[in-house]
Amino acid sequence: MVAATVSWIAQTLASSAVAILVFIAIRSTSIGERFLNHHLERKIADLKHSHEEKIEALRSDLAHLQDRGRRANELEFDAASKIWHAYVDANIKTKQAIIDFLSYPPLNRLGQDDVTTFLESTELSKEQRTQVANADDKEKTYSRIMRLRRINAAGAAIQQGWLLVRTDGIFISSDMAKRFETGFELLSKAQVEQQISFEHGRGLEQKISEMLITPGGDQRFEELQTLVRTTLRRE
Repeated sequence: MVAATVSWIAQTLASSAVAILVFIAIRSTSIGERFLNHHLERKIADLKHSHEEKIEALRSDLAHLQDRGRRANELEFDAASKIWHAYVDANIKTKQAIIDFLSYPPLNRLGQDDVTTFLESTELSKEQRTQVANADDKEKTYSRIMRLRRINAAGAAIQQGWLLVRTDGIFISSDMAKRFETGFELLSKAQVEQQISFEHGRGLEQKISEMLITPGGDQRFEELQTLVRTTLRRE
């Protein structure tokens, strides 16, 4: 009897121990899973936060680059437009000084009142009008004054163009800036030729001036025009 009782107690304890161990194992596994899940969730949250910060930084950098790119394009467009307009103006005025075509009435045969009326319709200053009106050869005097005005107008336009290339040329491509510099340099040399010719006579050599009014000069103009058009239109 006693042996049977002891055996029953032993079996009961063994069964209880097994049950307890199973319970502990189940609880341990559940707690471990929760701990592991919590750890992973925290890691994921930390990674997500870190990635979000990096993404925001990248977005900010991208927005900054886009803004700079847009601004750079606007500056390039404005600079190319202004320099091109200045170049066209200087080109036209230099060619006017070279060709020197001038139409005016026979001033030497007109009466004084008619001469005065004509001179008042021109762009001459008061002093220049007086100089022409009092000259023995009014036509020659008027022609020389107008020629000098054209030469000076070309020089002023070229200087204005040079200034724009120096200040706004930083916003255009180096190739375009170089071509504009070459263009204004040729115009400047032609203008100097005309200045020397005016002061010392027309028999002097005028290679650059002649080149500008030939098809070769037109080709240079058209090549630069194509470059500017391509840049502005992004063709």
